[in-house]
Amino acid sequence: MGDNLAKAEAAYRREESSGAGAAGHLDSTGFSMAKHIDRLFPDASSLDNVDVAAANTGHRLQAVKQEIRRQLRAQSDSHQQQTQSIEATKAAIGELYTRISEMKAKAQTSERMVFDITQDIKALDFAKRNLSQATATMRRLQLLVSGVGQLRQFKEQKRYGEAARLLPAIAGLREGFAEHMGVRAIARLDDEAAGLQRSLGSMAFQEVQRGFDAQGLLVGDAELMHAACLCCAGSEEQARVKDLYCELQLRAYVAIFQLGDDVSQLENVSRRYAWLRRILRNYAEEHAPAFPDAWRMGEELSRRFAHSTRDHLGETMATRDIDVGHLTAALADTLAFEAQCDKKFGIVRRNGAAVYESSGAPAASFVGSVSCAFEPYMAVFISGEQAKFEALVRRFRSEPGDDDPSLNVLASSTDLLYQFRESLRQCAALSTGQAMADLAQVFAQSLSSYARSVLVHVLPRISSTTAAPLDALRRACLVANTADYCASATAQLEQKIIEKVDGTLREQVTFAASRDALLGAINSSIGALVGGVDAMCAPALAALTDAPWHDVQTVGDQSEYVLLIASAIEAATSVARVSLSGPRYFRSYCDKLASRISERYMTAIVQCQRISEIGAEQLLLDAQALKSVLLRVPSIGADDDAGPPPTYARIVAQGVGRIEALLKAILVPTDPADALVGRFLLLFPAAPRDVFRHVLSLKGVKPTDHPAYLRVLQAHQRQTQLEKQDQLEKQDQLEKQDHLEKQDQADKQSQTTSDVPVVAAPTAYATPDPRSSSMPAHVTGRAPASAPLVSRTNAARAKEHSRFGSTTNEHSAQLSPETHYAGQSQTTAQRDSTYLNMPDPLGITSGPSTMSEQTSDIDAQSPVLASLAANATATRTKINENLRKFMSTMRRP
Repeated sequence: MGDNLAKAEAAYRREESSGAGAAGHLDSTGFSMAKHIDRLFPDASSLDNVDVAAANTGHRLQAVKQEIRRQLRAQSDSHQQQTQSIEATKAAIGELYTRISEMKAKAQTSERMVFDITQDIKALDFAKRNLSQATATMRRLQLLVSGVGQLRQFKEQKRYGEAARLLPAIAGLREGFAEHMGVRAIARLDDEAAGLQRSLGSMAFQEVQRGFDAQGLLVGDAELMHAACLCCAGSEEQARVKDLYCELQLRAYVAIFQLGDDVSQLENVSRRYAWLRRILRNYAEEHAPAFPDAWRMGEELSRRFAHSTRDHLGETMATRDIDVGHLTAALADTLAFEAQCDKKFGIVRRNGAAVYESSGAPAASFVGSVSCAFEPYMAVFISGEQAKFEALVRRFRSEPGDDDPSLNVLASSTDLLYQFRESLRQCAALSTGQAMADLAQVFAQSLSSYARSVLVHVLPRISSTTAAPLDALRRACLVANTADYCASATAQLEQKIIEKVDGTLREQVTFAASRDALLGAINSSIGALVGGVDAMCAPALAALTDAPWHDVQTVGDQSEYVLLIASAIEAATSVARVSLSGPRYFRSYCDKLASRISERYMTAIVQCQRISEIGAEQLLLDAQALKSVLLRVPSIGADDDAGPPPTYARIVAQGVGRIEALLKAILVPTDPADALVGRFLLLFPAAPRDVFRHVLSLKGVKPTDHPAYLRVLQAHQRQTQLEKQDQLEKQDQLEKQDHLEKQDQADKQSQTTSDVPVVAAPTAYATPDPRSSSMPAHVTGRAPASAPLVSRTNAARAKEHSRFGSTTNEHSAQLSPETHYAGQSQTTAQRDSTYLNMPDPLGITSGPSTMSEQTSDIDAQSPVLASLAANATATRTKINENLRKFMSTMRRP
C-alpha cells in the first residue's frame, strides 16, 4: 500500500512539474484529457492509486477556486478606483470650461471698447486720403489746362520743337484722367488736346512734303523738318511721312530699272545695289538731319528697295531665259548685298534670332529679303552643275591614266572631290533649301558614274602575254585605293551637307547608291588583281595539263610547275601588300586568290589526258606543296609571320581537300569496280556523277564502259540507303519494345500500391478526355508507346534521310519509286503487321457486349469506376481514328 501511495505522489509531482506548453498541463490551451490520464496511470498497477489522484485533483481544484475569488475581489476594487478617477476628471473639466467662458466674455468686452476707440480714427483717415487725392487731381487738371493752352500757342506759332517736348507730358496727364471722362469739362479738355495733336501731325506732314521737291531733293529747312517729325512720332502721320519720303527716293529707281530694259536684266543686278548705295550715301550726308534717329529712315528705305527689287527680279526671271552664269553671279551679288545691309544697320543673330547689336531689341534681318526670288529658279543652277560634272567624268574617262608611281590614288578623284567642295560652298552661300538637297543627289549620281565609267573602265586586263604584269597589278591596286578614298570622302561630304541643309530636307540627303558603286569598283579591282595572278600562273598550269602523267614511273620532289606558281604568287602578293591601302582589302585578295588557284589547279588536273596511279601520287605531293604555298600568302611581305587567319586556312583546306579527294580516287584500281566505287563514296559522300566520270576518264576507262561503273555506283547507293533504313527501323522497334517494358513495370508497381490500379491514357494514339485522367488496369490494358518516342524516332529518321538526301536526289531521275523502295516492302509489311497485331491498348476491340459486361461489373463495384468506364467509352471513336492515322503514317516509305 505504501508503494502505491509513493507512485501516486510521484505522478502528482510529474503533473505539477510538466512544462507550460505541454499538452497534459491543466493550465495549457492545448490540454488533452487522454494524454493527461495516460501520464497519471502509465500501467495497470497505477490504477490502485485512483483515490489518491482524485484527492490531489480535488485539492488542486480548491486552490484554483481560491485564486479565482482573489482575482475577482482585486478587479472589483480596481473598478471602484477607476470610477472615482473619472468623476474627479469630469469635475476638473467643468471648472476649466467655466474659466474659459469668463475669459471669452472679457475678450468680447475689450473688442467693443477698441472698436469704439478706432471708429473715429478711421473716419479721419478716409477724410485725409480723399482730400489728398482731390488735391492731386486738381493739380494734374491745372497742369493739363496749362499744357493744352501752351500747345495751342505753339501750334499757332509753328514752334514744333517746344510742341514736341510738350506732347509726351500732355499724353501722360490725359491717361491719368481716363477714369474721369464722365465729367464734361474734363472730356472737352481731352478732346481739345487730341485735336491739337492731330493738327500738329498734319502740319508736320505738310512741312516734310514742302521740304522735298518732286525729284526727292531737300529744299526745306532740315532742322524745322526734324522738329516737325518729332511732333508726329508714334502717330499715323509718322507712317505717312515714311511712305512719302521712300516713294520720293525710289521714284527714280522704278523709272531707271523698268521691266524689259537691258539695265534691269539679271546680269546687271549689281547696278541696282550700286544705285542704293549712292542713295544711302546722299541720305547720310543731306537728308538724315531731317528725320529722328529712332525712325531708322535709312534702314526703312533699304527694306523698301529690297522688296521692290525682289519683285522686279522675280518678274524678270519668269519672262526671260536664264543663263546659269548670270544666275549664279546675280545670286552671289544679292547675298553679298543682304549681308552688307545687316552689317550697316547693326543687325546680328543671337540665340537664333535677329537683334540690334546696340540695344538688343528684336530686328528683321535682310538675309533672304531679295535672294528668296531666286529659290524657284535654282533648278537651273543644279542643272548647270550636273552638266559640269558629267563633262568632267567624260574627260576623266578619255584622258590617259596616271602613271606617277608616287600617287596612292588617281588624280582624277581629287579633282572631282575638289569640284564637289567648291560647288557645295557656292550652293551654301546661295541656298540651304531644296537646292542643296538636289545638289547632293547630283553629287551621288556623279560619284556613281565616276565609279562605273572611270574606275572600272581603267582596270587592266591582264593575260599571260601582258608585257609588265606587275605594273598592271599596281594599277589595279591604285583603282581599289581610289575607290576606298572616294568612299571615305563621300561619308564626310554627306555629313557636311546634312549639317548645312534645312532640317526638313535632311532625310533626302543620301549617298547609299554611290557607296555601293564604289564598293563594286573595289570588288572589281580585287577581282582584276586575282585575275592577274591567275594569268601569271597560266603557263605553269598549262605545263601541268600537258605533262604525260600516265608515263610517270617514280615519285620525286615537287614538280617544276609548282615552283613557277609559287614564284608568280609571291611576286604578285608582294605588290598587293605594298600597294593596297587597307588591310581588309588585302585579306579579301588572299581569300579570293586561294579559291581561284584551287579551282584552276583542279581544272588543270581534270583537263589532263590520263593519270596513272604513280602520277596521281606525284600530283598529291604537288598539291601538298601548293597548299603550303597558299598558306604562306597572308604573311608574304609582312613584318611578322603570325600564320594564316583561321578563316583563310579553312578556305585553303577546303579547296586543296577537293583536289586531294580526286587524286585519292584516281589511286584506286579500276578492277574490281566495287572497290573503286566504295572508295569514291568514302571520298565523295554526295557521289557527284560528273566527278565520278572525271575519275573514270583520268584513269583511262573508255567512255563505253562508263555506264557499267555508274550502275555499280547506283547499286552501292541503294544498298547503303536500304541498310540505313533497316537500321533505323530496328532502332525504332528496340526503342518501342524498351518503352513497352518500362510501361509494364510501371503497371505492375501501380497494381501493388493501389486496390484500383491506374495508368495514363496513351497520348501517341488518341487524345484522352480530361475527365478520365486515369482508368483501372483491366479497362485500359497495356499502354502503347508515347508521343515523345514517336517524335524522337521520326526526327532521327529525318536526320538520317537528310544525310543521304543529295544521293537520292541525284539518282531520282534514273530510279522509279517502285525500284527505289523495292528492298523495303517486306520490312514495311512486317512493321505494319507488328503494329496491327499489338494488343488492343484500351480493350475496345472486343465488341459492345464485352464492354457492357465490364461496365455492369464496374457499376456493381463502385460508382467512380463506372464513371471512368463511361469516359473510356466516350473516347473510343476518337482513339480508333487516331490509331488508324498513326498506322497509315507508319506505312508510308
